[in-house]
Amino acid sequence: MNQPAYTRSKGQVLHRFEPGSVATIPAGTIRISKHFSRKVDDLSRDLQNAVRQELTRWRHLDAQMEAFRRYTAECVFVSTQSVNGRRLDVRECSKCGAIRYMRRWKNDPDAPCHRCHHPTLNEIPFVFAHADGTMIQLTPVECPEHRLKYLVLERGSQKRWRCKVRGCSHAETIVRPLPKTSIMKRTEVVDSVEARTGRPPNSMMTLTNVSDNKLQVVHSISRINPTPNVERFLGFPESLDTLLVIYLDYFNYQAQRLDDLIEMIRVLGQGTQDDQKELEQLIKTLQLSGLDDAQIQTILTNNKKVKESEAGGAVVAELRKAISQLSPNVKSLLGDAQTERETRDAQENLTTAQENARTLREQLSDYAVLLDLQRESLDDALIRLDQINSPFRENLSEASALMRENLGITQVMVIQDLPVLHLAYGYTRLSHQPEASVLWAFDKKHFDLAGEEPNGNWVPMPVYKLKTEALFFQFDAKRIVKWLHANNLAPEPSTIAEPTLWLLERHSRITSRSGPAFDDNLDPDLLIPWLVSSALHSANHLLIKAIADQSSFGETALSEHLLLSLNQTIIFVNRLQEFSLGGLKTFFEQRLNQAFHSLLEERGDCMFDPDCEERLGGACAGCLHLPEVVCRLFNNALSRILLYGGDICAEMEGVERTLWRNLPSFLGKEQFIGLWDSHLDS
Repeated sequence: MNQPAYTRSKGQVLHRFEPGSVATIPAGTIRISKHFSRKVDDLSRDLQNAVRQELTRWRHLDAQMEAFRRYTAECVFVSTQSVNGRRLDVRECSKCGAIRYMRRWKNDPDAPCHRCHHPTLNEIPFVFAHADGTMIQLTPVECPEHRLKYLVLERGSQKRWRCKVRGCSHAETIVRPLPKTSIMKRTEVVDSVEARTGRPPNSMMTLTNVSDNKLQVVHSISRINPTPNVERFLGFPESLDTLLVIYLDYFNYQAQRLDDLIEMIRVLGQGTQDDQKELEQLIKTLQLSGLDDAQIQTILTNNKKVKESEAGGAVVAELRKAISQLSPNVKSLLGDAQTERETRDAQENLTTAQENARTLREQLSDYAVLLDLQRESLDDALIRLDQINSPFRENLSEASALMRENLGITQVMVIQDLPVLHLAYGYTRLSHQPEASVLWAFDKKHFDLAGEEPNGNWVPMPVYKLKTEALFFQFDAKRIVKWLHANNLAPEPSTIAEPTLWLLERHSRITSRSGPAFDDNLDPDLLIPWLVSSALHSANHLLIKAIADQSSFGETALSEHLLLSLNQTIIFVNRLQEFSLGGLKTFFEQRLNQAFHSLLEERGDCMFDPDCEERLGGACAGCLHLPEVVCRLFNNALSRILLYGGDICAEMEGVERTLWRNLPSFLGKEQFIGLWDSHLDS
């Protein structure tokens, strides 16, 4: 009997089969022992800072993760290619039930039963597991007198190892305490977990069936991976200003890719270091030719006019005019990356303004990627479908009216080649909440790196790159301001000349919670960003559920990326499940109107109402919550009340107040008007 070969795709490995876990495959039960992987050296070092930012969400980290967060360990990006599976060590004769512990028979792993010589030995599908993510193989407790020869596994309400020799009293209950070195043994961790969950962590490991391969949940971040064009574009000092004026509609960006825009900002500003070097060489050449300064300046001015003409002429002038509209206060929203880097290098905390600026720069960079992809807006799709007399044009036209008039969405784009990067940084299973979980780094000894392993203290972080389909949603700033005004949180909309800029000036970095818990008190300075981000996040969850209902994709096949500072969301096919190429585009053309109808007509109620609306804030597994692999913000601060309206205080006896405790004091009322309330329809 040969050991079966076992290989999985990178996506399956990254999100399901991690070293130390177990899995059931057609060939039998195996224990995952090692990744075969190679180092990835072409990823930005900014990703390390992104992971460190993620780690701030977790209260409890193992020693390796803590070292990484404190800059005493570095991460090494690895591309996982396959998994080495090893069969479990404990076998059981299918005839007499005799136990064989394979470590005692290393040189004869496939021999028949040592007692009755039956050829079939079954693996015993049990392991010790703990909610902190620890998994340990089952080890037989031998009879002191008869050893393993007559040992069997007694299956009952309490499993035991028992010796079958007549008169032998050996019967050992199968239990195992959590290792003393576990972080769950620390007093501060025990106290914190008990305070958060109402009970201390279990000090004993659980004997569980190996088919339960979800005891370890991989935690990762999903980021949009910049294209080569975007990396070139972001190398110009004026790139973020350019993205900002495009987002604010100061400049009408018409190009399909960034190439044209790159040439425009090259002639507008200082250019790259190579451009500066080329200019210096030209000046020196002209000086050596005997030209005076006035002549050289004339040549340089004419040269710049030629370059501007070649880059777009009047369009370049429009872009220059648009950038000039950015006031110093608006530009300050982008922050100073160099100052922030020096602050981090000094291991000092960033200010709130610096955190907000960094988030805005990251989201504008993601926005730049969208401008460089194969995409089609809903308006362009309508024109195309009209030209070919498609019967689905009416469906998409109806979707256009619904989203603009009723849902506060100004544009939807279907994207065919969204570049996504999944980066896994550890695993845990104590709780889905970061405050009561222990985050464990991947054990580097299980990663067989191709080539020379890095020196020193390092943490492996598997990466998985993919290009996939996506839907992009731009929410209407005017509708959001009107909604805030209806709830006494914003001035009269007619007094706000630029709603998009008004919201941008009040944006704040959104953490993993996407807002404070509903039993917290709201900070007045964070009131608007938390409410807006929670409403858009709630809307995005309902969009995912509606897409899953109206398409071939299940909820777990879709993931979200949130650009909340820009009032934008992205839903993409994660391609770690079954994937149908073009499926999202087909839904976009044929069923988007049905999805929008369901948002307006069906999803305002929950099967668990009134308990869900009155006690849980209008969000539970029956209406808004998504699986962990879909929502990396832990389903926090979601509420249908933010979208459909309702009472934000519960008067029923024994029922806690919904939403935030002090929200009524800001509104001056207890009735909340939802973002999708018909009174706000234009």
